[in-house]
Amino acid sequence: MDPGERAFAELRRMVDAHGWAIRHVLGNSSAAPFSYTVGLTAKGWDELLITGLPAEVADVFIRNAVDEQDSSGAFRAGDRTEALTESGSVAFIRVEDRSGLTAAGRMLGDFEALQMVWPDSNDNFPWDIGYRNPPTAQPLLGPASRPDRAL
Repeated sequence: MDPGERAFAELRRMVDAHGWAIRHVLGNSSAAPFSYTVGLTAKGWDELLITGLPAEVADVFIRNAVDEQDSSGAFRAGDRTEALTESGSVAFIRVEDRSGLTAAGRMLGDFEALQMVWPDSNDNFPWDIGYRNPPTAQPLLGPASRPDRAL
């Protein structure tokens, strides 16, 4: 079995055992890293994705978001919350480009996803005037619009 098939089989085992799992995709000189869930669809939730963070940091954000959804209900596009981190808020946008979420597509077929968008060091989001990070630091896979619901 090739390494890609081994990784997919391990992801499937994790989803079977725990109901969901996180897939981390390493970045390179031309693409930012990203991490996403596989299996939240079975709970009636959107899969979650975060871009531009190291796997260990993304893992914490995603696990906190899943815990928050377990206690408070599913996030929706347009939501913004400070419940996931001590360092600021996180906004949610609809993911339109799901092409990179290959393991989720293979395992789930059709699914919806939300991107968790994090602010820069001044608490500005990519759609805010004064956002300090380059677009390549946190690629947006959906419409960059100001979230309208604070939680």
